[in-house]
Amino acid sequence: MYYCWKGLHERARSARAQVAVTEAAEAAVAKEKSVVVNAKSILASKVTPYVLIIHTGTNNPAMDKIEKWEDGRMSFIVNPQTPKASPLFHVKELFSANRESHIRVSRYLPEYVGVPDQLKISVESNKLEIIKEALYIREITILYKHKFYRFPVNDYLFPHNPLLMDPQDVYDGCPPYVISKCGKGTFLAKETDPAVLAARLKELELRRKHLDWAPNNGPHVIPGYTKQVIYDKLPRFLKFKNARQKAFQLNLKRGHNMMKRTVIENKISVVFGKDTPEHFKSLKEFETLFVEQAEDHEYDLGMVDDVLSVMKYWKTDEEFTRQELAGINPARIYKITSMPDTWKDMPDMPEHVLGQGVSLQEELEAGRIYMIDTNMLEVVGDGGILMPILTGFALPMIVSLGDCLYYHDRTDKLRPVAIRLEYKNGGEAPTFWFPPKVSDPETSHEYLSWLQAKLYFRSSNMQIHAILTHFVRAHAVVEVFAIAMYRCLPKQHPLHKLIQPHLMGVIPINVQGREFLTKSTGVMAALMASGDKLWHLADVFMKQFRYEHLLHPADVKRVSFGADRVR
Repeated sequence: MYYCWKGLHERARSARAQVAVTEAAEAAVAKEKSVVVNAKSILASKVTPYVLIIHTGTNNPAMDKIEKWEDGRMSFIVNPQTPKASPLFHVKELFSANRESHIRVSRYLPEYVGVPDQLKISVESNKLEIIKEALYIREITILYKHKFYRFPVNDYLFPHNPLLMDPQDVYDGCPPYVISKCGKGTFLAKETDPAVLAARLKELELRRKHLDWAPNNGPHVIPGYTKQVIYDKLPRFLKFKNARQKAFQLNLKRGHNMMKRTVIENKISVVFGKDTPEHFKSLKEFETLFVEQAEDHEYDLGMVDDVLSVMKYWKTDEEFTRQELAGINPARIYKITSMPDTWKDMPDMPEHVLGQGVSLQEELEAGRIYMIDTNMLEVVGDGGILMPILTGFALPMIVSLGDCLYYHDRTDKLRPVAIRLEYKNGGEAPTFWFPPKVSDPETSHEYLSWLQAKLYFRSSNMQIHAILTHFVRAHAVVEVFAIAMYRCLPKQHPLHKLIQPHLMGVIPINVQGREFLTKSTGVMAALMASGDKLWHLADVFMKQFRYEHLLHPADVKRVSFGADRVR
């Protein structure tokens, strides 16, 4: 009886245990299902996917070898310093440093973040990184609920110590972080967000600290420019991309080597008593020498082919005029209605120049005569005292004045009809030169004299172009606006967005120009007849320069060339 009862009790207990296990298993399954349902619910309602497209690098210029930035990682906060601010999150990738490229990453952020309106961007360095490079960020694009939101940056960020949660230090002129606002720019006075306003004011403070005006311009009447005179000491946001700078240094070194070789050869010739320039016996001899020089100095083959091609027809008046209007200095031609005093001693123009029965006075009154003058060269001496040192050549260069008269004939062609040359530094009277007759052979005195006059005029006009039209007007004058832009307009300002792509390289290239090219012992002084007195040209130019000269339609009407086509 005892054993029977004991057996029944064991079976009952086993049954209760089995029921308990079953209930526990069912409860576990139910709980697991509940967890899965809750997880799916959280994923569906509590977080939202954000896709970030991070644009870095630049194609100005592109390099053959692709370089990757791997000195750290990028950090982001969406809608910073607002109730909708996202948690800090990081992206570590191999970002492109010298070519335009992008990285696409996805992150899940809390749903309350909502529409991305602002974006805080910073760069953290690797903990053991000693030598670090700034990263150029062009733009961050966020894809949120099938819509794109663009956050332009166009700036360098320097990797900061990751132990600093809110970096404030500035390295190499790079801001510690950037707060970019989505969409179009806003005027500073209309910015309502306190966080964005504070960031923009801090950006201007940083820019003004690292970009100041030169204290004075010395004796030369040149527009204001940055006080930093050495390119390597410019803040990073003003320097060129590494690829551009490497190309500049390579070309500068190549140019210096070519100049040194020429100087040494000239000094040797002086020592041995051959301190006079060699004369070419023919233009064909000059062409042969050019090819030899091109091979010795490894000129670009495409450029050599272009030069040899132009040599076939460069002597014609048609090509001379085309190069003047489409070449180095097309903006200096202007219409005249009477002959200037400098031309009062011009002899009567040969009848074949304008055509039979055509009067110069009548064509002046009809508005068909144009001129290019180089009167500003009156203040420039012959090469300056440094020319023998710079070039190794004992004789001074000759700076001659050259004016060219053009005729817009009845067949709608523009052609040169007279050239005035004057060596004023030598006290010589002006000389006047006219085109030869069509029947004159290329070996005739008339043909070769006219060709030489065109060469002298082109040389004079090149002096004006190099220092005035090019450096002063196209570089130095524009630098004033570039400095004002960086000092007065934060990156989110509409005007900054509009003009920054056009002015971004003006300041660094001008600093390089003043450092290597235009100073009194620079490259231009060694290669040009005006030598170390180039800045005297700038003085004369700026004294007569006016703001309205920068307005192209008004400038065209002022010189009256093609004014009837300006709207």
